[in-house]
Amino acid sequence: MLRDVFSQTGAASRVLETDGEDMQNREHTCFFSAAHAAKDSGIALELARRAGLDLPLARATKEQYDRMIAEGLGELDKSGIAELTFKDRHKHSGDHV
Repeated sequence: MLRDVFSQTGAASRVLETDGEDMQNREHTCFFSAAHAAKDSGIALELARRAGLDLPLARATKEQYDRMIAEGLGELDKSGIAELTFKDRHKHSGDHV
């Protein structure tokens, strides 16, 4: 229901269309890994830096992909970023059972 509501508001996006259902269903079959997304994000940020641009959203996105890699999730599809977002979806390396 939330995806349907978002699709009819300013929150609508191509990512919501292409990855929303996968995020909801925790289906992260890899089509474009978080590790590759982190690499590409880093390239974009470096190009922006050279052009004198500050891209805070791009920086925040790269930080999340880097976090996925640090937590051993870098080979998941980029939709796996949802594993960091929703509580209790992923045990963090520092969590104790």
